[in-house]
Amino acid sequence: MTGSAADSPEPRQVVILSTADFTSAVWTNKQHLAVGLARSRRVVYIESLGLRRPRLSPSDLRRAWARLTRSRDSPVAGREAPPDLTVVSPHVIPFHRSRLVRAINRRLLRRQVLRRVPDAGSAILWTFSPLDYGLGALFHRTVYHCVDLLHEVPRVPRQLVLSSEADLCARADVLIASSTSVCAHLARQHHRSPVLWENVAHTDTFSAPAHPPRRGNRAVFAGNLTPSKVDFALLHEIVDRGIPLELAGPSHTDGTSADRELRALLDEPLVTHHGNLDLAALAQLFAGCTVGLIPYELNGYTQGVFPMKVYEYLSAGLTVVSTALPALADSQIEGVHLATTSHFTDAVERALAAWTEAQAAANVASAAPHSWTRRVAEAEELLDALSSRPRERAA
Repeated sequence: MTGSAADSPEPRQVVILSTADFTSAVWTNKQHLAVGLARSRRVVYIESLGLRRPRLSPSDLRRAWARLTRSRDSPVAGREAPPDLTVVSPHVIPFHRSRLVRAINRRLLRRQVLRRVPDAGSAILWTFSPLDYGLGALFHRTVYHCVDLLHEVPRVPRQLVLSSEADLCARADVLIASSTSVCAHLARQHHRSPVLWENVAHTDTFSAPAHPPRRGNRAVFAGNLTPSKVDFALLHEIVDRGIPLELAGPSHTDGTSADRELRALLDEPLVTHHGNLDLAALAQLFAGCTVGLIPYELNGYTQGVFPMKVYEYLSAGLTVVSTALPALADSQIEGVHLATTSHFTDAVERALAAWTEAQAAANVASAAPHSWTRRVAEAEELLDALSSRPRERAA
């Protein structure tokens, strides 16, 4: 490793066990946190262990082959990556329900981690995965950052995730939850009260695009265009009312292909699909719209979701219209309007008609504190506090 952190006498090191690959098409808090922390300390980012049961589908087979043929210390070309960030693609067997496989994976993962973090006893594990195969025992301290109700994801071994999470919650030094619903889940299932860190945004990027276009009376949705998460019927209703719709994001992800309804939506003359955009291009797109959409299905998984796009939209001056996600209902954020599926399009029309520059400025101001700059500073403070505590358990 290179950089100032590597030259310091005290190895300020954190290992992030993620549930997403670093080069995923749409970044979430795992990658953003890793990049932010790597500016001041050494970070080892361990990519997804593949909790979902693989299928004999072309997408899953391509993903498996890419993982097998990829270098274990993956390049991060095309992504912002400080020199003190190392990405590791773990080689494990993605059939976690099997007790024998879990025993093998435990050995494999431990060996791979210790090869890259020989001084694990002085480092901190920051895991987003409830299944950590006991890695926490190797590290000085452990943080469990729960950002999803992963046990509700299709093809994930539900009972194994819940039992692993219970074990992790019992031994983690700090619990963090990304929404009030996730907080309630951890308190109810595992009798621990986590710190609430709702998802934040790169507010500076979205509030000040390089060349802001003229605002249009348009709605926008940015994110993974997956039928299991997005209610495409609502987007169809919006264009049926004559509202121009901008879409940004991959049209399939995690093995779910765009279905017939999505293909029909993309063929609509009022719909413009921009593909997957980086943050700067996304800020430009948002600056030309007035309403940001969160048309999520209401299911077991989305019960725990606090979308990252909430503060991205608001910091761009957009009014937000969302389905009634519990996390947003609990937070009651100014500029965010919740609607039932039967009244969603009506709410979008009202938001478009009511949008003003004054309201946009208020949205930008209210979103400003919810920035990655502040969140990384909070994470740094937490890590420093954990590092200062003497180690109380043997590896």
